[in-house]
Amino acid sequence: MYELSERGDTMSDLVFTWENVCLYAVSSKKNLLGKKTISRLKLLHNVSGLAKAGTLCAIMGPSGSGKTTLLAALSQRSTGILQGDIELNGRPIDKNLMIRMSGFVPQQDLSFKTLTVNEHLHFMASLRMDQRVSQLQIKRIIESLCNELNLLNCRRTRLGQLSGGEMKRVSLAVQMLPDPPVLLCDEPTTGLDSFSASQVVTLLRSFAAKGKVVIASIHQPASGIFEMFDKVCLLVPGGKQAYFGDVDEAKAHFAQLGYICPQEFNSAEYFLTQMSNHPDRLCQKFEDSKHYRTLLKEIAALKSTSRQCTLIYGMDESFLKFYSIQTASTITQMKWLIWRSALDLYRNMQKFMFKMSIYVLTALLISLPYTRTRLDQEGIQNIQGRNYSVVTETIFTQAYAVMNTFPAEIPVLLREIGNGLYKPAPYYLSKLFILLPKAILETILFSSIIYWVAGGSGDAGFFSFVFPIVVCAVASSAYGCCISAMFENTRTASLLAVPFDFVSYTFSGLFLQLSSVPLYLSWIKYLSRFYYGLEAMTILQWRDISSIPCPENKELPCIEDGYKVMYNYGYHPNNLLLDLSGLMIMFFVLNIVGYIFFARRSRKSSTY
Repeated sequence: MYELSERGDTMSDLVFTWENVCLYAVSSKKNLLGKKTISRLKLLHNVSGLAKAGTLCAIMGPSGSGKTTLLAALSQRSTGILQGDIELNGRPIDKNLMIRMSGFVPQQDLSFKTLTVNEHLHFMASLRMDQRVSQLQIKRIIESLCNELNLLNCRRTRLGQLSGGEMKRVSLAVQMLPDPPVLLCDEPTTGLDSFSASQVVTLLRSFAAKGKVVIASIHQPASGIFEMFDKVCLLVPGGKQAYFGDVDEAKAHFAQLGYICPQEFNSAEYFLTQMSNHPDRLCQKFEDSKHYRTLLKEIAALKSTSRQCTLIYGMDESFLKFYSIQTASTITQMKWLIWRSALDLYRNMQKFMFKMSIYVLTALLISLPYTRTRLDQEGIQNIQGRNYSVVTETIFTQAYAVMNTFPAEIPVLLREIGNGLYKPAPYYLSKLFILLPKAILETILFSSIIYWVAGGSGDAGFFSFVFPIVVCAVASSAYGCCISAMFENTRTASLLAVPFDFVSYTFSGLFLQLSSVPLYLSWIKYLSRFYYGLEAMTILQWRDISSIPCPENKELPCIEDGYKVMYNYGYHPNNLLLDLSGLMIMFFVLNIVGYIFFARRSRKSSTY
């Protein structure tokens, strides 16, 4: 069993090094002939450095210099082609181990804003920490961290109501939950006033003092804040290195090159100005400097010592405990993801109730024109028109509701998946566990109002009226998930969905006589949710109707029974099982396709 006393165990001799790190962004395009061209853009150029336990290292540079890119590369959370050596104590470290041993505090925290600080930390701890840790221990760890980071007074405050400084401290707390030996922070002081920024850097120093490696990128820091760092890595636009070494020696290095910082001038701002004005010269002079040679010698010495120790003692024991961490199972991941989504839905209950009221109003507006529908020749068109309105409204509402809400969570979940918090499959399944009951309940309410207000004309009972509509809703929610997973934004998804839906409802059977459709186009109806839903409702509505009164004028056309109504619209009375099966097959196939696209996006999309 994990013991609380193990927290805070230091790896005081830990040295994190990176040598000749290069990162390429890879993109591919296809021309009209289908020929694929691959292009590579170099984001980082042979960047090197080291950070020792107990010290605070800064990465600084103008906008576009690659500060965030370097941090993401060092944490091995970036996409693209990564080259160079990233090592701990002279030993190469793979992506899986690096994610377990490090915490990454992003510049902009993405989270569910309806959760409180305590709920957010509890969710993160339950998935990030060793699964042998009990919930009671997790509670104690969270309380201890909140006390350390001065978050006790806002533990029950929702994340969306926190100040900038409080949110930064919450982000720090999340990454400190598993007590990682390496902490990387992306611009933790950006957007904060000088006092809040100083508080955050002081917290980073206290964390480093516990024997941790702490690296943070900073942008235009105040003079006092810059001097709180021990080491600094300076990058120029384009991802090239202009300096690495002690903060105290940076002024002397620039002075040797002829760039003398005025006595009362902010040295950090002065360095940024010179790096913007003379990037190439600064990079070349650094490669020729004693600082660069000393850095490479230290890294080489660590590698040499590491090889000797590995031959004699094998793997460093301090690394082994991170390999033995018991991660959350798929069931555990699903449980906590469902818990968070359900809590988010509950906190948005006012919004949900407003949507439901609109849904009820729509049901009343649809049903009122059909309140006096009778089972006669005129009533046939009214009943079919009502059925079509119900099916169409259900399909569009459920599909586009998912299409508009699902992409909103994409940035959050891509980052959490990239951090190894959970896998794509548990998230997708947990989403279905929330979406399906919601879609079913909404549809039952919607169709029930129409059934009781408009009247269940014909012999179709309540269940026969509601059931096919619910199946349509389930299939449509899968369609919305699939389309939204395929594209990065709702606008693009809608551009594809609109023409496809237009063709689908054209082949529903209400506007087009299906029996007259040419053979080479007749297969399209089997891709239409509108066709399956409307045919199923028509069969259940009319299959037990043996007689329909004809008009007194014998010259007027007359449809004598329910079977003739079905045939009149091109439907077959034996297709009920086919229709319901078709909708359920669409549900499974569309969700499988949606998951495949979602999983691909989670692998290819950049986490930061």
